[in-house]
Formats: sequence, structure tokens, C-alpha cells
Amino acid sequence: MDHSEVFIARDKWRAQLRPALGGVLAGLDYAGVPVLRTMADGAARPLDAACFPMVPWCNRIAGARFGWSGAAVALTPNFAPEPHAIHGHGWQSAWAVEGHDQAGCMMVHHHEAPAPGRWPWAYEARQTVALDDCGCTITLTLTNLSPAPMPAGLGLHPYLRRRPETRVCFSASSVVAAGPDLIPTGVRLPPRHFADFGASAALPRVLIDHCYAGWDGEAVVTDALGHITLAARGAAHLHLYAPPEAPDILCLEPVNHLPDAINTGAMPLCGPGESVSLSLLIGAG
Repeated sequence: MDHSEVFIARDKWRAQLRPALGGVLAGLDYAGVPVLRTMADGAARPLDAACFPMVPWCNRIAGARFGWSGAAVALTPNFAPEPHAIHGHGWQSAWAVEGHDQAGCMMVHHHEAPAPGRWPWAYEARQTVALDDCGCTITLTLTNLSPAPMPAGLGLHPYLRRRPETRVCFSASSVVAAGPDLIPTGVRLPPRHFADFGASAALPRVLIDHCYAGWDGEAVVTDALGHITLAARGAAHLHLYAPPEAPDILCLEPVNHLPDAINTGAMPLCGPGESVSLSLLIGAG
């Protein structure tokens, strides 16, 4: 069976997946209205998708290097021209379809024996996309297949519908300040630093590519077409990406660790044979 594209539907919900292209969602609609941006038919980059998985780390690892158990680990930078390693391996790997029905699909990505420039732990990642009356639930699970504890990063990178009147609402404890290289500086800023998103706010005309720590797991995006809701589990932080030069891009990314956490000792750990999970329910109305 050809799994280059998978279409699923339930009631007013429709979703399109492209497993071989990084395990991505290519579109998500509710009642015929896009909830996430729709990937163009000829697009071949995960960065053009509606949503892609981040595993086994999220955001940036500074200089694509870190130390672990007394050894230096060098990854291959994967987002030229940046010198960093970004978003893990899953988004740049083919995922296999393990099963799907009318309203759901399960995909799997394996990372086997370590190779130079690659993650030095073996793992399996599973991603389930399921539609029901509440919306679209994406569940991402990472299992450590190596004989030693593994840093275990998970996240989702949805590109939400954005219009000129869009307003964003969510609560968090602080903004993680970043330098010009987008690596955290160690400074924490008030959650209102860019806008008072706790009270619902329009997006300012400045670059936001920052992680909000202490996120409560919920967010709402509103515009003239309705509202989009996010409800996440297993994600203590929310990374907000809204570039002023691309006013149609809005990413609210649930993640289980901060950028460059592997270099600050703040990365979640997963023991041999153990698993960690993250899920996101996307609703609309």
C-alpha cells in the first residue's frame, strides 16, 4: 500500500499526513477551514509542513556539541547556515506507517546504531495522529533502546493559522532570554516581555523565537474565522515562533525541555527500555 500520503477524517475534521517526509502533517481542517497551514502539493521540506515532530531533542543544541559522561559529542549541524543542531532527527527522517484507519494513523521512526554526527543512543519514536469529536490528538512517544540512560527530548512544531487580526492567549511563568544566536543567555524575562499573552494579545512586529517556561499546557488562538485551542500533556514549556518577515507564520510548540538543555543539565532522562511521551490536542470552533 502506498503510504506516501495518508488521509484521515472524522465528522468535521480532515487531516493529511506525509509519513516519509519527516512524519509530518500536511494539513488539518475543521469544517473546511484550515486550522494549521496547508502544505503545498509540491513542497518537499518538513519546514513547509502543517506540523512536524521533534525527537530526540527540541530546538537548538549550541554549536551542535555537548558533553556526556565525560565524553564530547559532536552532532552534524542540520539547519544551514546555523552552526547548531536543531529539532532532532525525526523531522529529517522517513517514518513508516504501522497502521491506520479512517480516523487515525500510527507512524514509527527508528534510530539504530550510532554513527558519526548522529545521536549516540538508539531509540524508537512513535507518533499517533487521531481525530475524534474533540479535535486532533497527536501523541509522540520516545523509547530508549540503548543500554544506558538517554537524554530524552520531545516536542511538536505546529504551524497554526495566522491572520492580521490573530490574538494569542496562554499563561507561563517566564520568557527564556536568548542571544543573537538564539541560544539561551541564562536570563529569565517577565512573561509580558513581548506582549501580555496571559490576557490575550496581538503578536508584536518583532521576532519572537523564544521559549516560555512554566507553561500551564493550554493556549487559545482567535481570529475572525473562529478559535483554535491547544491542550498539551508532558510539555512543561511552550516555544513561540512568530517572525515579522513572514506574517502568516505562527508556531506554538509544546516541548518537554528548554533550548540547549543538554548543555545546562536540564534535559529529561530516560532509562534503558523506558519511554517518555508528549501529547497535544488541537481543537477548533
